[in-house]
Amino acid sequence: MTFRRVATLFAALTLPFGTAKALNWNELSNGDLSGNGSSPTSILFSNGSNLIEGTISGSNGVATDVDIWTFTIAAGYYLTGINLVSYSDNGFGAPLGSISSFMAIDDATTINTSDPSLHLSNGLWNEQSADGGATTFTDMLAILRAGPAFGGTGFSGSPGAGDYTFWVQETASPGNSLNISYCIDFVVTPVPEPGSAVLLAAAGILMMIRRRSRL
Repeated sequence: MTFRRVATLFAALTLPFGTAKALNWNELSNGDLSGNGSSPTSILFSNGSNLIEGTISGSNGVATDVDIWTFTIAAGYYLTGINLVSYSDNGFGAPLGSISSFMAIDDATTINTSDPSLHLSNGLWNEQSADGGATTFTDMLAILRAGPAFGGTGFSGSPGAGDYTFWVQETASPGNSLNISYCIDFVVTPVPEPGSAVLLAAAGILMMIRRRSRL
């Protein structure tokens, strides 16, 4: 195989698969997300980032607004990230990481909001930071992999093709009322084709050899 052919394959493999455009669902512009586990909001996910923006609220240990949506990971793709990328307690003034909200995921087009043992996984999430507070980042997928915290089947790795339903809610501590604004990024990635890694490695080696031969 000539260098030019390998280089062409390398370039093709490193191009974004599909459009890779961020898909945004914002409750302000797209409407309130469902609060019914039997009839969640259906959102079309695409390759790359899929940003879900909404609000959840709770008072005295009771969820007053919950958000539930369903999505499909297409054949040939998998879910490689669920990241909290922005968060606001809307003036409550809680210290970083002190508020814990609930989330759950199930591998179905609905989710049981009464029996956590039927979930794929669930757990508590809050605002964390990777740089001392300047930027919000919470690896929600890692929390779900480490669960389920309240019963469920559990999973490892990255969820593959299929239907999933996601549920977030804020109950707040007794005596408190919270209105949380959030943005969660669901990252969908193509499954590498067999032999892609070998071709990429070969292309990299040939490029290194060519560079050295020019020295």
